[in-house]
Amino acid sequence: MTKQIAWSISILLSLICVLPAGSAQLTKRDPLTDAEVDQMREAADYPNKRLELMVGFARARLTSIDQLRANATSDASRPRQIHDLLQDFLTLLDETDDNIDMYAAHNADMRKGLKLLIEANSEWQLKLRQLKEQSPAAELQHYAFILTNASDAVGDSAKTARETLEEQNKLAAEKKLTKDYSERKD
Repeated sequence: MTKQIAWSISILLSLICVLPAGSAQLTKRDPLTDAEVDQMREAADYPNKRLELMVGFARARLTSIDQLRANATSDASRPRQIHDLLQDFLTLLDETDDNIDMYAAHNADMRKGLKLLIEANSEWQLKLRQLKEQSPAAELQHYAFILTNASDAVGDSAKTARETLEEQNKLAAEKKLTKDYSERKD
């Protein structure tokens, strides 16, 4: 009987150790498709192209939300889908800001991409505001928190992009920007 208890306890402890790791993997989703990941890898040495891709990917998530909302039949899973798309959008926006920080640290010229991001941020602020105002209250309660976070992040991203563009313009005037990121001096 003692061996059975010891064996049961060891199995139980093994499960306890494995469950948190498994559940952590389930909650962490990658917002990018495999094709998008490949595009990002190919653009690693091209800051403007990479920012253009990130803006396009984020824009696609908001377009998917618009398509879900335009569907005349209300699906019970729609609030969850909108929540997940907003989470993907927020993750992409955070990743975009991380890329800006990385390229700025190397004085990489990304002025074109920053201008594109600034324009996109204005578009996104409007879309997120419309989503909040036009969503049925029963649906909105499922994604109100992430929507607020996304709206705040867009405002922060716009501010950061404008400040970074201003710094980039100063560096360009001083001829201190790296045109070819692959030839940077780390």
